[in-house]
Amino acid sequence: GWLELSKLTITSLDTEEFLLLAGVTDGGATLDDERCRKLLSIPATVSDGHDGGIPDLSAQREVELTKRVREVEQRNMKHFDEEVLKLDHWSDDLKQGLEREIKELDKQIREARTVAALAASLSEKLEAQKLIRSLESTRKERRKRLFDAQDEIDSRRDELIARIEVQLGQRKAVTSLFTIRWTLN
Repeated sequence: GWLELSKLTITSLDTEEFLLLAGVTDGGATLDDERCRKLLSIPATVSDGHDGGIPDLSAQREVELTKRVREVEQRNMKHFDEEVLKLDHWSDDLKQGLEREIKELDKQIREARTVAALAASLSEKLEAQKLIRSLESTRKERRKRLFDAQDEIDSRRDELIARIEVQLGQRKAVTSLFTIRWTLN
């Protein structure tokens, strides 16, 4: 029969290379990847002559190529899902932490306003107002950080989407390495 070895190069975010094996017996039976690999592991002798033309193994090569492309796509999809999940967890943690801080500051501001309203002297009222102003300033800064964090989350999500678009634009190249005629004795 005949056996062909080709190299598949898939370029997306990373470049990955695979060996594609295709084989056929003289009787026309196709050989799967595993049987082709076993044939290559058998000790052999080399002879120069062969009879007949080389059969077309492109359909088998295409089947193996499709399998490898699917494997790469599955890995890329899993990686994308993991990255989205990490981004979601990070953004949730960040937003919840800042929202808790803002709620705590709101509570402290209400308490400080109560103290200011009940203050017995002008100096106590002044001190309470300074505390309120300081707490409101801190709350304003935390709110700004919350909006900035949302912008950063959106930016990271956009970067992730751009990387996926690159992956979807993957390039494939197949290079034939050799074709051999084989016989078993």
